[in-house]
Amino acid sequence: MAYGTYDDRAALGVQEPEDILSPRHYAAVRRGGRLMRALPLWCYTSERFHQAEKERIFLRRWNLLERAEIVPEAGDFRSMRFLDVPLLVVRGKDMRVRVFANTCRHRGALLAEGSGNCKAFRCPYHFWSYGLDGRLIGAPSYNDPDGKPLIDETNKHEFGLAEIESGTWGGFIFVRFKPGAETLEQHLGSLVETLASHRLEEMACARKVVYDMDANWKCFVENYIDSYHIPFVHKDSLARWNTDGYITVESRGEERLVFAEHDGSQLLLPFPGYDGFPPMPQIDKDKKRGTFFATLRPGMMMTLGNDGALVFQSEPISAKKSRLTVSSLFPRSSFEREDFEQLTQNYYRRNGVVVVEDKEIALRQFAGIQSPYARIARLCGLEMNLSSFANWIVDQVVAPASETIAAE
Repeated sequence: MAYGTYDDRAALGVQEPEDILSPRHYAAVRRGGRLMRALPLWCYTSERFHQAEKERIFLRRWNLLERAEIVPEAGDFRSMRFLDVPLLVVRGKDMRVRVFANTCRHRGALLAEGSGNCKAFRCPYHFWSYGLDGRLIGAPSYNDPDGKPLIDETNKHEFGLAEIESGTWGGFIFVRFKPGAETLEQHLGSLVETLASHRLEEMACARKVVYDMDANWKCFVENYIDSYHIPFVHKDSLARWNTDGYITVESRGEERLVFAEHDGSQLLLPFPGYDGFPPMPQIDKDKKRGTFFATLRPGMMMTLGNDGALVFQSEPISAKKSRLTVSSLFPRSSFEREDFEQLTQNYYRRNGVVVVEDKEIALRQFAGIQSPYARIARLCGLEMNLSSFANWIVDQVVAPASETIAAE
């Protein structure tokens, strides 16, 4: 009978191999049972592996960007950066939300900064102008040496703003930087119909907290899906919830969705003084008593109660740095209550305990794996989700399972 040991010298350290994307280095990740292994440690510290993740996962997959409510009116815009790409989120005259690269098609200057409302965008460099739908309106004095226009009606369409593929669901904006066959709905899988009655599109963000993390982006994602740590890291918080059972929804896309059956909402803590909002009346009866825990690969997570939602986005900045955005959402009807500010403090107090516990342990874990004595972990039965996530990472970045196993 094989037991988990650390005798294999390959299990030690973060030193990366020259052929870092060779499937043979990831054969151990494919193992199950007592030999189930986590990702090699260089997957968290290597800039080469980080660049491969960025290219083969984040640029090719749908990513949560923001809430559509940041541009509520026609002409509203918001500039931002995601995956180090300057972007413009714009609501057009047709009320459609579009995402553009925030770069002029002439010399590349940023078109806009901050947020605001406008009828068109004008580049501050040479006054090229663009409509809210991204089309080029005009390029003053843009002529060849003979004085003839370089742009006319025959080629004007070639000079519009570069639009990033985007879509919305539940009031969230998603983007994909490179084309792919998978639609946003296919990516979301069971989230679409399972969470329909929660009406996420009718919620609004009441508070957003951003943490600059000295940790790889995967550390927080793995912590979120890890049930092994809850009795220990959250022994005086989440672990105090009495849960009747868990229902796992069959996945059809990049989602993982689990429903914990219990009274109340895990957006709060089960202690006196943590009063919250009543359950939303429209939620399907079989989904009202409990809390959903959702992960949408690569970096979105959501705790969805019957009273609101807590949304996480782990964005990679470099191999050793990430940005964690935590947003508290509530039904718009709750904002109209006289006790809204009072009750939301109980949700924020809970986050100040639970989210901070998760953030701190993710930072601590990342700091520790950089030790020369750190080992590639053997996983236990409570860490099956980590094994699944590790296999998905290898599938995307290195090779599909059939090729990796063949290389063992």
